[in-house]
Amino acid sequence: MKKILILILIFFTNNVFANQEEIKKMVYKSESYNLGLNKKDTTIQGIKLKPITKIEAFKHSVKKNYGWTKYGIKVVKSSDGLPVRFGDTSIRFELHYDDCGFLYYDGKERDCIRSTPHHRVELGQGQNRDTSLGYKHKQDYWYTASFYFPKEHKFYRKQSVFQFHSSEGPYHPPFHLEIFPREGLMAKISTSEGVYEDRENACGGSVKQKINYCEKAALDYLIMSPDELEDSLGKWTDLVIHANWDKRASDDKKNKGMIEVFLNGKKKLHYEGQSMWDVGLTVMQFGIYQSKEAKTFKGKSGTLQEMKDTPTIMFYDEIWAKKKCKDLKLERLGYSCENLESQSDDITRPFSVFRHQQQEYIVIVKNKIDKNVLIKLRGLDKESLTEKAMKECTDKKKEGCYVHYSSQVAFGQ
Repeated sequence: MKKILILILIFFTNNVFANQEEIKKMVYKSESYNLGLNKKDTTIQGIKLKPITKIEAFKHSVKKNYGWTKYGIKVVKSSDGLPVRFGDTSIRFELHYDDCGFLYYDGKERDCIRSTPHHRVELGQGQNRDTSLGYKHKQDYWYTASFYFPKEHKFYRKQSVFQFHSSEGPYHPPFHLEIFPREGLMAKISTSEGVYEDRENACGGSVKQKINYCEKAALDYLIMSPDELEDSLGKWTDLVIHANWDKRASDDKKNKGMIEVFLNGKKKLHYEGQSMWDVGLTVMQFGIYQSKEAKTFKGKSGTLQEMKDTPTIMFYDEIWAKKKCKDLKLERLGYSCENLESQSDDITRPFSVFRHQQQEYIVIVKNKIDKNVLIKLRGLDKESLTEKAMKECTDKKKEGCYVHYSSQVAFGQ
């Protein structure tokens, strides 16, 4: 039995998938290249996609000999005996534990230097603004996406499966499907209560901006349990997502925002409220995006050596985006719009709700000339507090003002 599994793993990971020139072409060309797929190919319809990395990152990764530049993304065929949901082709992703460099800015491998290292190889839209801008306020869209994990896959690490991200970098994804080994496949909606500004951290993300905008609340919904995830190995999982993109606040009477998620034909989530951020556009993104930290799945945790020895492999197919459900031609997947639209519109109760507490800061400004001048302010924005405190000081004594102390407020301070 072990020999059979080894042979299967070799089949899924051998050099037939090593093609650096093909991936280079995907990275260097615009989204209109669309992975080189024929326009009639059912693998991608109604949307233009490309690797969400930069040419600089690809060059850096080739120089560092990161393997994803050879096997990370490939269009594969059913005629080669590989998993295809419908038609003749699907998209294969592969990522090894030591792969890095896909997200590379300013000389730094952003994912891999996080406090909990991550790495990724993903496709998405919005990389070329003249080709695929993403989804706008008041647009109503239907989407399909099917994904497949080989039978040998182990759910030992947190992993993104599918998301609608923001075209504005400092914002979190409005919608995110992510595997948490302990809980299962979760859908997170970040837009329900808006954002707050964070100038000190990256809201848990990989790239710190001058200002990061962090969600005030995250609503988590259980889509698949650990048992259901395990049962899905070696099978295609079908997603149908219906979204009415609305940037207005959830308590705005004019808001018509909505997100529905159907898993293998069954509605798992119905959300109503703000569904996108009030700036920028919403863009699709999917592939392998993982934490490098081992977690416990059904009582067992992977060792470092196991994670190094076993690459993560996924297949995606039937990535469609249409303005009407009927245009998705769901019959090809064994479903119907009539059945989906007849299911309950009751609001789904979240599995959990996480509310971020905005960090309070304290700024103390003194004067070198007049020791009696002391300005002490507390608030949520350190930069504006500092400016205000310095102004109050200079209003009292024009020369000699300086920032004596500025930091996050400590417990009991």
